[in-house]
Formats: sequence, C-alpha cells, structure tokens
Amino acid sequence: MPPPINLGLLLSQIQLPGLTYVESDIAKAWLNAHGAEYDQIWFNPRLGEGTDPGEEYTDEIRRMSILITQKRADIVARIGDQVDIIEVKVRVAFGALGQLLGYRTLWRIAHPELPIRRLIAIARAVVPDCQATLDEHGIVIQTYPRPG
Repeated sequence: MPPPINLGLLLSQIQLPGLTYVESDIAKAWLNAHGAEYDQIWFNPRLGEGTDPGEEYTDEIRRMSILITQKRADIVARIGDQVDIIEVKVRVAFGALGQLLGYRTLWRIAHPELPIRRLIAIARAVVPDCQATLDEHGIVIQTYPRPG
C-alpha cells in the first residue's frame, strides 16, 4: 500500500493543523514512524453537533457558533475500511481517556461506514498511574521522547 498522498506535505509543515508547536513535533514523530501505514490522514476533523445559539441570531452567527463548538479529534487516520483516532499530548493523563472515548462515540454516529480499529494516545511521556487505566480501556499509548 502506498503512503497517503499528503504525507510529505504534512511532514514538511512547521506546525500541523489544530496542534501546538510541541504537539506538532510529537505528531511528526508519529507520522515518520507510522504515517506510511495509512491510506489517508486527517488533522482536526470536526465531530458532533456543536451548539446552535438559537433562531434569534443570524444564520452566519449560528453557523460560526456551531463550527467553533464542535469537538475536533487531533488526528483520524484511515487504514482500509477502518480508522484509528489519535490524540496528541505532551504528557498523556486521564483527560486523554475522556477525549478519546468521546471522539469514539461521535465518530461512530457520524461515520458508521468507517469503524474504529484503535484509539491511540501519542505523547512525549505518560503521567504516572495513567498507563493501567488507559490499558484497561484499550487505549494504545505510543511515546516519542524529545530527540537529543
């Protein structure tokens, strides 16, 4: 299988969509290690309904409110007819668990045609006491320490 058509472009960017500079470094380390395994990679895809402030607002304000309040996964990567949802953190803590479980539900509602293969948290490190909890929920943790 050839790598995603946009892999080279993603790796050449200084900062990836929706990520901080440090998170971008972590994501690029993951892309270097695993990017070629996937058919497509999306950064910052919107999930969920967002919040509509109501009919008393203009259509444009309502649309903007919905867009800015939708949840956004850091990375969704398609492999065949399945996807992996990836959360990028500097340090994986319990919050990543809630985000990934929430994204799993929202993805299943929006994209039943693309089932989820794995939930993955990538980071420089894992906060002590979190590994066992994430393991219990089937979250794959991959660490990419700072080079050097």
